[in-house]
Amino acid sequence: MTFLSSPRDLRRIATLSAVLLILVALVSIQALIMSQFADAHALRDQAARSIATRTHLAELLELHLGAETGVRGYVLTENESFLGSYSDAVSRREAVFKVLQQTGEPSTIARIPELQRLSDLKLSNAAANVRDMRQGDVAAARQRIGSEQGRALMEAIRAEIHAVDASEARTLARLEQASETARRQTETMIAVLLLGIAVILVSTTLVLARAIIQRRDALIEARGVGEQEKAMFDSAVDGMLLLDSEARILRANPSIERMFHYSEAELIGRQNMSLMAEPYNEEQTLAWLARVGRAGVDGAGRRQEFLGKRADGSTFETEVAISRFGKDNDRRYIAAIRDITHRKRAERMKSEFVSTVSHELRTPLTSIGGSLALLAGGAVGELHEQAARLVTIAHSNCERLIRLINDLLDIEKIESGKMTFDMRKVTLSAMIHRTVNANRQFARDHWVDIEVGLPPWPQYVSGDPDRLEQVLTNLVSNAIKYSPKGETVYVTTAQHGNRVRISVNDRGTGVPQEFRSRIFTKFAMADGSDARVRGGTGLGLAIVREIVAQHGGTTGFDDREGGGSSFWFELPLLADAMAEAKGQNGGLPVVLHLDDDVDCLSIVASAFAGRAILISANTMDEAREVLASDRSISACIVDVAMGSDSGLDLLPALRKTAPGVPVVLFTAFDANYAATKADAVLVKSRTSLETLVQTVVDLIGVPAKEMA
Repeated sequence: MTFLSSPRDLRRIATLSAVLLILVALVSIQALIMSQFADAHALRDQAARSIATRTHLAELLELHLGAETGVRGYVLTENESFLGSYSDAVSRREAVFKVLQQTGEPSTIARIPELQRLSDLKLSNAAANVRDMRQGDVAAARQRIGSEQGRALMEAIRAEIHAVDASEARTLARLEQASETARRQTETMIAVLLLGIAVILVSTTLVLARAIIQRRDALIEARGVGEQEKAMFDSAVDGMLLLDSEARILRANPSIERMFHYSEAELIGRQNMSLMAEPYNEEQTLAWLARVGRAGVDGAGRRQEFLGKRADGSTFETEVAISRFGKDNDRRYIAAIRDITHRKRAERMKSEFVSTVSHELRTPLTSIGGSLALLAGGAVGELHEQAARLVTIAHSNCERLIRLINDLLDIEKIESGKMTFDMRKVTLSAMIHRTVNANRQFARDHWVDIEVGLPPWPQYVSGDPDRLEQVLTNLVSNAIKYSPKGETVYVTTAQHGNRVRISVNDRGTGVPQEFRSRIFTKFAMADGSDARVRGGTGLGLAIVREIVAQHGGTTGFDDREGGGSSFWFELPLLADAMAEAKGQNGGLPVVLHLDDDVDCLSIVASAFAGRAILISANTMDEAREVLASDRSISACIVDVAMGSDSGLDLLPALRKTAPGVPVVLFTAFDANYAATKADAVLVKSRTSLETLVQTVVDLIGVPAKEMA
C-alpha cells in the first residue's frame, strides 16, 4: 500500500482523522446539548404540571371542606347564607376535575374516577341535607350529620387527595434526582471534550449556558414545590411529626404545639412515644416502627388510638397514623396525630343516651302493651269493631317499639362488650325445636309452614341457650316474614368436620345484589318501605352476626336453587356425649336422663360428676336416638311430664332395647306409678340430689366413688 506511506499522506490521514474526530465531538456535543434541552424542557413541563395538579388538588379539598362547613352551618342555623360555599363547590368541581385530567400524571389520572366517586357521594350527602332542610325535615338532616357519614366521606376524600399529592411529590423527586444525575454527567463529558477541542468550546458555551439556566429554573421551581409542601405540613389541622429512623422528632408543626403544649424546640430530639401516656421503652418503639409500611403502601397510614400526654401531665385521647418514606439507609417517618377527645365523648354520650332512653321507654311501653293486650282480649268488655281495630293497631306498633328498643340495647351491649353469655352444653335439636315451636303461631299468622330436618343423632355445642335461641328466632322470623303465602320454611343442620351449620331456608325474593355487602350491618334493610310493612328494625342480622362471633362461629347466606335464600350460622361441635363416656371416662356407668327442663338436666349432670356419666336428653326423640345408637346404658332417669308428651311412653322401648336396666322416675308429680314397674320413684320437691345420685348408684350396683 505505497499510496499511504508518504508523510503527506499520513498528515492527510491524520488531518482527516482529526476533522472526523472534531465532527464526531461536535455531533456528540450537539446531541448531548439537545438531550439536555429536552430534559430541561420535560422537567420544567412536568414540574409545572405537578405544581398545577397539586394546586388543583388543594383547591378540590378546599371546595369540599367549604361545602361540608356550609351545609353543616345551614343545618345548624337554618340560615341559607351558609350555602354559598356549597354552591361554589357544586359549580366549580367539574372544572377542577377537568384540569386534573389534563395536567395529572398517569397515576393521578387513574385515581381521578375514585376521587370523583367519593366527591359525588359527598355532594349527594350534602344535597340530601339541603333538600331535607328546604322540605322542613330538619331532624332528618341533623340525624344524617350526626351519623358521621359526611365526615367519613370527607376523610376518604382527604385520604385520596393526600395519596394523589404524595404520588405527584414522588414523581417530582424522581425527576429532580434524574436531572441532577444527568447534569453531573454532562458537565464531566463537556469538561473532557473541552480539554481536547478548544475550538468547540467557543461555539458551544452559549448553548450550554442556556441549558444550565433552563435546568436551574426547573430546580428553582422544584424548590418552590418543597416550600409548598412545608406550608402544607405547617398549616395542617392535624398534628404532624417528622421522625428519623430512631423515632426521634426532627420537626413538629404548630398543631402539635397547640395539642401538647410543647414548643417545637422542646420536642426536637425527643422520642415520639414520650408524648403518649403509656410508657414505652426505646426497644418497643423501634420494634413498632419496623412494622410501619411506606407511605401509600404496605398498610401505612393505618390509624391507631393512643392516650396522649400534654406538657402539664394531663391526658387526652388521640388517633395516630404513621407512614415511612426515604431509603432503607435513611428512613424517615411522618406521624399524623389527631385529638379525638370530642369524638370519643360524643360516642360515649350517644351510647349513654341510647341506653338511658331505651331503659326509660321499656317500662311505660310494657305497661302500654299490657293494657292494650287486655283491652284487645276483652278485659273491659267487648269493644266496638272500629275501637278493636284501633287497639290492635296500637298494640302491634307498641310491640314493634319494644322489639326495636330491645335490639338497640342488645347491639349497644355487644359493641361495648357488656353483653354476658351463660355458656353451657347445648343440645341443638332441643334448642331448634323450642325455637320453631315458639314461632309456629307467627308462621300461621303469615300463612307459612315450618319444617325441621335434623340428623338421627344428638349434636352438642357450647353456648348460651337464650342467645342461640335469639339468633335462630331472628333468622326464622325473617324467613317467615319474607316468604310468600303457602310456602314452607325449613330449618336444618349439617355437619362440616368439627363444626355444625344451622340453616334457615326460605322461598322469598332473595337478597338484592347491591345489598349483599352490608346485609349483616346495623340498620341494614334492602327496601325501607317493605321493611316498615314487615316490621323490621334493621338490627336483627347485625345482632345475629355479633352473638355468633362471640360463640366462635360464623354467619352467611346463600341463594337457593329455585329461588329464595338460605341464611346460616356455623358453630364448633362438642364431642359426642357417648364418645366422651367411653373414651375419657372409661369405668364409670352411663346414665340416660330425660327431662324437658334444661336447667334440671345441667344440675343433675353436675351432681353425678365422678359417680356416673350422664347423657342428657331434652325431648323424647333425643332419648330414643340415644337408646337406638348405644346399648351400654346402665340406668335411666325419666321425667314423667314432657310437655305434651309423657316420659312413661319411653319405658316400653327401654324395656325392649335394654331389658333389666334400672329406671328411676324423677318427677314433680306425686302420683301412684306402681303400674310402670319403675325401680324407684322420686318426687323433685321432696328429694335431694344426693338421694337421687345414691339411689341410681345403688340400683346399678357399682360401689360409690368419691366426687371427682
